[in-house]
Amino acid sequence: MKPRSSGIFGRLSHPGFLMSQDLKGWKNWTRWTTHLTILSGLAALSGCSGMSILEAPYYQVTDVQSFKTYGAPSQAMRIEIHDRASTLPDAVWAQALSNHGYPPRITFLTADNTPSSDQTLRDGYRVVAVVNPTLATSRQKMCTSPETAETIETAGTTEKDARVTVRFAFCAGKDIISEVRAHIVKNNFEQELVNNADSVNFMLFPRQIRDRGDRNCNRFAPGC
Repeated sequence: MKPRSSGIFGRLSHPGFLMSQDLKGWKNWTRWTTHLTILSGLAALSGCSGMSILEAPYYQVTDVQSFKTYGAPSQAMRIEIHDRASTLPDAVWAQALSNHGYPPRITFLTADNTPSSDQTLRDGYRVVAVVNPTLATSRQKMCTSPETAETIETAGTTEKDARVTVRFAFCAGKDIISEVRAHIVKNNFEQELVNNADSVNFMLFPRQIRDRGDRNCNRFAPGC
């Protein structure tokens, strides 16, 4: 007899996916971190001159690593860029974000790249990046209907402080696994993207997500 399943946990039933059954507590925790993220993000935007800023990540599951392993069996994955302003070529995004984060590191391929003979791409598994996303573009819509505004809106009161908002999401088909919102310095955008690539990958693909009850986990730190 097959076990009953629904939603993302039913559709993604690979044995490597070790999911928590206590989703109620998890959803309450993510709501708490959402409020903290907004407050910390606003404080950071007002206090860090000339620096790119990454907000605390959002996780839909408690075991991102299993999805990463299954979705990139040969450490290769598609990257999908949505950017009306064409801030950077897609190939530059792929190169900037590749080979960062926890090993084994991922090489990102654009839609124009043909995978090599030793690269296996899992259908539907991808990273989505949206430059200057509309207000409605977050969470599940990052994977189903991401939208980018035509005009780049920047935070900051001076040219040095101006930042472009970019949302990154790790998607499995129509389902979001993890998401990070970044505010990247506009006047040095490409280099700042490279400089923050490690952090983006660490947040999208954490090895583990700490519980707030962990005494070694600062409640103000991302992922705690």
